[in-house]
Amino acid sequence: MGVMGVWVVGVVTDKPIEEARRRFPDAAGAHGTWPASSADMIQWCEPDEPTELLEGTPERPSRVDEIVRFADAVHRVRNDETEVDEFQDYLLHAVPQQEGDGMFCAAVPRGDGAAALMWALGHDTTLRLPGCCGQFLFDAAQVRAALPAAEQALVLHPSRRAHVAARIRLWLDEMADDPNCDIDELIDGPLRVLRYAARTGVGAVGLTLWY
Repeated sequence: MGVMGVWVVGVVTDKPIEEARRRFPDAAGAHGTWPASSADMIQWCEPDEPTELLEGTPERPSRVDEIVRFADAVHRVRNDETEVDEFQDYLLHAVPQQEGDGMFCAAVPRGDGAAALMWALGHDTTLRLPGCCGQFLFDAAQVRAALPAAEQALVLHPSRRAHVAARIRLWLDEMADDPNCDIDELIDGPLRVLRYAARTGVGAVGLTLWY
């Protein structure tokens, strides 16, 4: 039986956010937070460098190797506290249970929708997205503060959008089992939810889960 990667971005009211922070303080504190300077962070931020051939000619890593290294780096910088699964399950039940303005869900067989989008956008743009590698826990004030940067990262001009969409497709072709993934929704869905949260005065959460 295959593995399913699920990325959920959903609105959350104040009470579940407060309860999650009270019940799971370590996981809530680490969720969506970039780690302090570390080997993992350096690996994530540094682009792949050419390796030297025997003849002294540099060789670029293959695109597949680049994608695999990036996926590994994303995994390493995400929240891995021991209570994170219970914490994320709690919040998963607090978001709307149907997709729409208040909830986005990307379920990708053997894939990671958040990592695909981040690789397509590039390191610099990804660092402007809220939280860390698809994970965040924001109350209403934090949503409003994060929204301008998220809009800057995800509102794409047509040529830029076509480039990002092509890179997402390349990622999915190499890393996932879903030729029918809705790439437009992967780009637009998270921002739609954040805008709805800001408009309605509630918080928002980003969850990355594996089943």
